[in-house]
Amino acid sequence: MEDALSIENLSFSIGGKMVFENISFSIKKGSFAILCGRNGAGKSQLLRCLKGLSKPKSGKILINGTEADEKKRMREIALVFQSAEMQIVSQSVEKDVAFGPENLGLDKGEIERRVENALALMDLKDKAQQRPQTLSGGEMRKCAIAGILAMEPNVILLDEPFANLDYPSTLSVLKALLSLHEKGYTVLTVTHEAEKFIAHTDTLLIMEEGRIVERGNSPEIYGKLRDHGIYLPKNAEFKELSWLRQ
Repeated sequence: MEDALSIENLSFSIGGKMVFENISFSIKKGSFAILCGRNGAGKSQLLRCLKGLSKPKSGKILINGTEADEKKRMREIALVFQSAEMQIVSQSVEKDVAFGPENLGLDKGEIERRVENALALMDLKDKAQQRPQTLSGGEMRKCAIAGILAMEPNVILLDEPFANLDYPSTLSVLKALLSLHEKGYTVLTVTHEAEKFIAHTDTLLIMEEGRIVERGNSPEIYGKLRDHGIYLPKNAEFKELSWLRQ
């Protein structure tokens, strides 16, 4: 299967201090991948570089096998921030989801198609006219995801999608992410909460002190998470690690 996203020897520094160095990995089209690691490992900054919000010191980022400059990454890679409120800009859910496509200069019919599709994917059609500020935490996170879906990206990045969410909201967002995966979207999620959904993923990356120290098939290497300070329930089997388990 073709790689949706490839990183070759990517390095990034701030003020002369190396945040990460010579990182290389790839994610197949349609994969549901997670990136785990301790605080300060460089995970969130890596997402910003992939999106095009920060400029790497060196290395290559490829989308569908073709090297992508910042402009291309901004267009084809979507990033949902840890604080969903940062991405909410309009006075209704529908208008917020339409904001991105409108800025692309698309015609009205195409905008309406994208908005309707994104709202349906996130199960927000009944919230279309509601003010985003009145949504629950999970609904607001899904609104932010709907906004980036309307841009029809090739790759979706999420930074701690369950941060500050209660149990029902976490379940709602988790179901939404799994729905995207089932529909063929390529998803890469940074998380400290792997135990909530790792059983549904196919690719696991572990980052330590600015390096990718483990990468591969999730069932095969999930047991190494503890070695890098990532919580796993005691004696839990891989297939049991999901909050959706009955």
